[in-house]
Amino acid sequence: MKFLILIIFSFSFNFLFSQAPDSNLVLIEGGKFKMGYRHGEIDEKPVHIVKLDDFYLSKYETTNGQFCDFLNSEGNQVENNAFWILLSGKWREEKCRIYIEDSIFKVEEGFENYPVTFVSWYGANAYCKWKGGRLPTEAEWEYSAKGGKSRNEITLLNIKESANFNLNSNKKINKVGSLKPNSLEIYDLYGNLTEWTNDWYSEKYYKHSERNNPKGPEKSDMKSTRGGSWYNSSESLTPSNRRAASPNLNNITIGFRIVYSVDEKQSVKK
Repeated sequence: MKFLILIIFSFSFNFLFSQAPDSNLVLIEGGKFKMGYRHGEIDEKPVHIVKLDDFYLSKYETTNGQFCDFLNSEGNQVENNAFWILLSGKWREEKCRIYIEDSIFKVEEGFENYPVTFVSWYGANAYCKWKGGRLPTEAEWEYSAKGGKSRNEITLLNIKESANFNLNSNKKINKVGSLKPNSLEIYDLYGNLTEWTNDWYSEKYYKHSERNNPKGPEKSDMKSTRGGSWYNSSESLTPSNRRAASPNLNNITIGFRIVYSVDEKQSVKK
């Protein structure tokens, strides 16, 4: 009987552990902040007050190794006429670092801790759901990029130390966490890869945005992306800068990170 109980306990522990979210999470204390930028582009206006609840955000962009585990569990499915990840994706010297061999997904040696690329929004969304989380909203992303309650925004003075972009990237993607984090100990919010958010994109959304935990428009043709990439100039690397892409796009410059609401805390592995 004791042996049976031990087996059951071991199975339950291993199952829960396998389904646990990323261990590298930062608790972001919620609060009010000014979303947008009055000197920014038209889709960054008007500046408006937004209130957010607490949430957990991954310190790092999702890596090839992490996404490979997901693929070996769920396969590389097609959603909205797009693969979750385009294994054949290539652009100049950069390419997708995940491949399939003998029906097993693998990562090129040495690229396990590089951010996964060529993932569609649907692939990013599916991964986050598999992990028990979700993609961040635009508001959560911007609040984190602005330093949360501390309001300690990154400046162009230190951006070369914190962001992998066109002036210091040598036209390559960095391993996650290679440069300095922001004041919340979050890495690569700026540069390395532009990041998918959960929100649909609308240029005029800020004119009628919700004030509490906004989640973007109900529907659109594009998904919002944030942060700029290794390919972009510093103009894209601001907390409020907004871009958009088709959700079925598999691109070398777009990746993602995961978020958890605090009400999902019981499943968060610290």
